[in-house]
Amino acid sequence: MSKKLNKEIKIGGALLSSYLIWAIAWLVYSLMIKGSFLSPYFPETDMTKELLYPGVEGFLLGTDIYGRSVVEILSAGLAYSLGVSTLVSLTSATIGIIIGYLSITGNNFVKVTSDLVINLIFIFPSILIAIMVMSVTGQSFWGLVFALVITGWPGYARIARGETMRVMNLTYVESARAIGVTEIRLFLKVIVPSILPLMMVHIVLGVSGVIISEAALGFLGLGGSEFSWGAMLSIAKTVLLEAPYMVITLSIVMAGLIIGLNLLGDGLRDYLDPRKSF
Repeated sequence: MSKKLNKEIKIGGALLSSYLIWAIAWLVYSLMIKGSFLSPYFPETDMTKELLYPGVEGFLLGTDIYGRSVVEILSAGLAYSLGVSTLVSLTSATIGIIIGYLSITGNNFVKVTSDLVINLIFIFPSILIAIMVMSVTGQSFWGLVFALVITGWPGYARIARGETMRVMNLTYVESARAIGVTEIRLFLKVIVPSILPLMMVHIVLGVSGVIISEAALGFLGLGGSEFSWGAMLSIAKTVLLEAPYMVITLSIVMAGLIIGLNLLGDGLRDYLDPRKSF
């Protein structure tokens, strides 16, 4: 008898699906309808339509201080945030799994070095490390990705290390090593498939963390795009009294995505836990 999907998975999945459909619709509109792959469409500036309230002149959610449609800048920001957070989370998880495995099977130098680096990164606030990295790499998309990966992989490495240690102690793994199965084959065929379900849960939860971190950097002026939700909030706060709808709308949209990801991640964790009842 298979487990039933819990409420968290259903609600979180529904919320996340709606955001994914929204992001895909924007990409189709930007790259195929209004623009092209070589010349994508971005929200246009029109200072004659500055800070129009929702519903005025056909703007569903109003305009910002540059006269751009709030719906369009939210859409561009959503596609950007999901793209960055997914790229960072998958890259961080891949590095974390490899480092976690090597910290168990590698020599003493690898073990000591990995533990030292992980502990050093955990000592300092991740936002400060990201700011320091971006001050060296410069303010750019890839600089932002690199900074977020640097602060993100240690968490995955710790989880992967614990799970790898558990799997390595299983009888069939010890038997495989005894008959001469290579470490690379063991890693790809046994370790990765065994720890991947748990890692997927943390990747989903990690995406929400990356979105928040990216928004925080964008708010501080260190984002990789002008359509970063953090950069939009930074602009919106300057006109908070004149146009409160901008902050309210941005906050609600961002909160909905974070809640959806966290609900889905928590639901998957409970669903995959063998100790939970059917």
